[in-house]
Amino acid sequence: MDLVISFNTKLLSKLNQPNKVGFFWYKQIRMFKYLSIFIFIFSFFKSFSQNEKKNIFSLKPFAGLNACQIHGDNFSGYKKLGVTGGIILNTTLNKRASIDLGFTFSQKGSRKNQNQEKNDFTFYRVNLNYIEIPLLLNYKLNEKYFATLGPSLAYLINYTEDTEIGNWNDVYPFNKFEYGVNVGLGTTIKNKVDIEVRSANSFLPIRNYGVIANKVFFPNAVARFFNKGLYNNVLSVLLIYKIKPKPKSEPKQ
Repeated sequence: MDLVISFNTKLLSKLNQPNKVGFFWYKQIRMFKYLSIFIFIFSFFKSFSQNEKKNIFSLKPFAGLNACQIHGDNFSGYKKLGVTGGIILNTTLNKRASIDLGFTFSQKGSRKNQNQEKNDFTFYRVNLNYIEIPLLLNYKLNEKYFATLGPSLAYLINYTEDTEIGNWNDVYPFNKFEYGVNVGLGTTIKNKVDIEVRSANSFLPIRNYGVIANKVFFPNAVARFFNKGLYNNVLSVLLIYKIKPKPKSEPKQ
């Protein structure tokens, strides 16, 4: 009887596994779809700026630090540090507004250290490495300060997950895609150098809860929406360098 149950369990597990080839192409098509949406939105905003005489593209390489936590992992505090960096393609809409399309590497996750003095031997560390594409509206509040706001799409390259018990990689896999919203406030410290503090939060789970946990009812609508799994919360400090091409001179008559 035990042999039959074991055989049936293995058979069911195999039946539940998706076709690897089909699943691979499904992921590629889905990623292409979301990249197409981002490119379309960027082109849409770009079309509004065609009539601006000062409309130019500029590049903004940047680097920074992330302070991270994961909402829903039972550990609070931005105790996991990570690095971030990449390049931003900026296009001007008008004197105050522009669009930032970023191509970014970003480390996120969570960390909880042991506290042996309090007989707390629990340990938890998650390191998530993402390639991220934020699409942000950059708005000048005045000559010195600016604000950024917009969505982002991120692809999980790899991750590690460890506890005091051992390594938990691939036991409960994280979702390959992260969908987030970003809001930031920055200032110009030199003519070509900006510094920005940015908050980034995923609005869909990076890891879904199980079936039983999802059946728990929350009377608050916000709690129902944000209690479906784990979510990244990141505070970043970014150092940005602006590279603006020189405007072309008018041909002499």
